[in-house]
Order: sequence, then structure tokens, then C-alpha cells
Amino acid sequence: MGFLTHKNTEKEVRMKKFIVVAIAVLLAIPAISFAGSATSRWDLSLGGYIKFDMGWADKGTNADYALAPRNSYGNFERREAEYDSQYAAGGEGRLWWIIKGPDAWSGKTSAYVEGDFRGQAGDYGEFNLRHAFMKIDWANDSVQIGRQWQRWGAHFPFGGYLLAFAGLGPSLKGQRNEAIVWDHTFAKDWGFYLGVYHNSNNDFGARALDDFSQSPYPFIEGGFKYTTDSCGRIGRQNMMFDIGGFVGWERKIVDVDPDPTISYLDDDLNNAWGVAIKYYVPIIPEKKGNKAGALGIGGNAFVGQNLGWYGGVGSYPRPDNTAANQSLSYPHSWGGWFQLDYFFTDALSFHAWYSHAQNKYSGRFLDPAAFATNQNVMKKNQQYIFNVSYDVNPAMRLGVEYAHIRTNYGNYSWANAGTVAAPDFYINGNKKGTMNTVRIGAWYFF
Repeated sequence: MGFLTHKNTEKEVRMKKFIVVAIAVLLAIPAISFAGSATSRWDLSLGGYIKFDMGWADKGTNADYALAPRNSYGNFERREAEYDSQYAAGGEGRLWWIIKGPDAWSGKTSAYVEGDFRGQAGDYGEFNLRHAFMKIDWANDSVQIGRQWQRWGAHFPFGGYLLAFAGLGPSLKGQRNEAIVWDHTFAKDWGFYLGVYHNSNNDFGARALDDFSQSPYPFIEGGFKYTTDSCGRIGRQNMMFDIGGFVGWERKIVDVDPDPTISYLDDDLNNAWGVAIKYYVPIIPEKKGNKAGALGIGGNAFVGQNLGWYGGVGSYPRPDNTAANQSLSYPHSWGGWFQLDYFFTDALSFHAWYSHAQNKYSGRFLDPAAFATNQNVMKKNQQYIFNVSYDVNPAMRLGVEYAHIRTNYGNYSWANAGTVAAPDFYINGNKKGTMNTVRIGAWYFF
């Protein structure tokens, strides 16, 4: 067993050190070569954050909850209603690149790219593009081209404190679309925006083909805005008011020939529109960069028609609808959210949100005998969210959040114990659902 007690000679120690250094140099060469390729021709800065959170709910859900699961009904117990659950999320961290380029047409050019690691359906953890746009800024005008947030209604004062990724989602939190938007300031604090954007299935983006992408026209959005720092600010949030909206078209394409061996297509254009106001008021602004004692409120309110991508459905047929003569109805939606922010100290803060979203459908659309699959659409959703956050230092933030969610669905959940020809429907789920959840989280900004 002498080999277990063998001591290295000085020569052997020097040789081992040499081998370790040589291996380290060999491993560093490709890393250095890759690092060199990451430079930019222009002024490039990198930023982002790492985010992790975990929590518990008194119903069966996952980390992306926006609605409450249905409650059980009678003697039919539903798994997600009777058992609680725990969840965690680590893919919400983000990376972004900001590029400042050379001047063009007497304006300043820049670009912004941002992604997270939420992936798309079924590939959580993969890098997912959120924003990718270029911008030209002049004294009173700017043009922004690429994938970006919708302007009408989308609003995120202190959104970085909200732990739940899908929080406020059904209440016009907003979507990202491929767009071209012009902003103009015509007075010190007043301006407007006007743009066109492609509205389609957001998960597939440029690869989507649906009733909205087959419309002959892009969506048009616009609005007026007022922003001022004359009343002070809280962090980067100053006083602002905005009223905006959009108009778009959905094209329904159907085969009007009853012969299955022949196809003659016809189409019908259906309107989609929405109007929203959004605001933020720093009631007690920060003082000399310190947010202690600051108090602010904000929110939005919206109304629209045919907003299927906001938790509802698109247009649907009326009872007198035929292939040769389309007769369609449009769901109407309204709602909004209210927010309160209070800072006990510059680092310790309290935030509360109440959100409301409602969709109106026809009675026939929700009749299980006529449209058995429509029973699961959301009719109304309410979220009550309370959050306490603490900034440990400029890089790290900790938070704890409680949410209570109430959801009304289109109808009771029905199942058919009979056949299509002789249906025998029975109820296996309530019209309503409630849920309580608590989650803790941490961010690290860089």
C-alpha cells in the first residue's frame, strides 16, 4: 500500500503545474476566438437579468396561471379543483442587446434585440425572441420598425416587480407584433403615434396562416399621448395619459359548394377593433432620486370587438349562417386593470393590482347542444395581486406575491354519455373557479 502514501517530488510537482497550465491555454484559445467574433461595428451594450421563482397554489396549476381552474360540481370531483400544487419557473430570465449606430437622414439610428428562455409551446428553456426592432430618432419624430409591443393599451409601470408572468394577461397586458410605427411630438408634452402591424398567431409569427393573416390589409393602430415630468416621477415613471386604438379585418374563407368532390371558395371580411386608455400618476413623487414615501397609481381600460387573441374567440356563425350566405356574430370584450405602488424606503416597496376582463357571447354559442366545445371559453376573469419587493442592491431583488383569481367560464363543463345521434349530456364541472396562490422570487440584473 505504499503507493497511497507516495509524496510527489519537486520535479513531479513542476511537471503537473506545467500540464495544468498547458491544458488551460488550449481550452482558452477557442473561447478567445469566439469572444473576438462577438464585437460589433457600432456601440453595443449587453444587459438582462436572471429570474427564478417558485410557489404554491390551492388548486392544480402551473407557473403560468392566468385563469382559475373550474370548481367541482355535485358528485363529480375534478382533480385540479380538489388538490393543491407547487410550481417553479427558471426560464423567465432575459438577454438584450442595445446598438447605437451611425446617423442617417439627420437622425440617430439604433436597434434593440431581446429574448427570454421560455421558448414556445413544448420547448420551455429554449431562447425565444421577444423584441427585434430598429429605430431612427429625430428632434420631434421617430420611426420604429420590427417586432415590438403593440402601442394601444399596452402599459407596464413597475412591471418588473410583478412575479407572475401571466399576471394581468387577459386584461390587455398586450402582445408583440411585427410593426412599423411613427411617433411625433407636436408640443413639449404632447404627441401621437400611427402604425401598421401584422396581427396573427403570436406563437408562429411569420409562419402563421389564419383568418387574420389572410386578410388583404394589415392592422392599423394609432393614438394620442401626454407625458410630463413637471409633477415629478417615481423611478423612470412620470405622469402619462394615452388614448389609442386599432382597426383590423378577419377574412373567413369557406367552401360554398355542397358537393365534396368540388370546391368553390367564397370569403367574408369581418371587422375587429379596440380602444383603450392608459395612465400613470405619481401622487407623491420621489425626492432627489430617493423613492422613500413615494406613492403612485396607474392602469388601463379597454373595449373591443373580435379580440379572439385576448382570451376569447374570433367571429362565429349565427343560427341562420350557411356556407353560401355567411352570417357571423362577434364577441365583444371589455375590462382593464388598476395598480397602486408605495415605497416604504428606497429599496422596500408594496405593489397591488386588480384586473378585470369580460367577454360577451351569444346564448346559442354557449349552448352545449349546439357548440359543445365552446363551454370552456372565458366569460369573466378577475385577479387580485399583492406584492412586496426588496432591492438588496442595484443587482439583486427579492419578492413575495399573493394572488386570488376568480374565473367564470362559458357554461358548465359538459360531457356526453350517449352518442352524437342521441346525446345524453351530464355536468362534470362548475361554471366558476377560484384559486389562491403564493410565490416567492429573485432577480439578478446585469
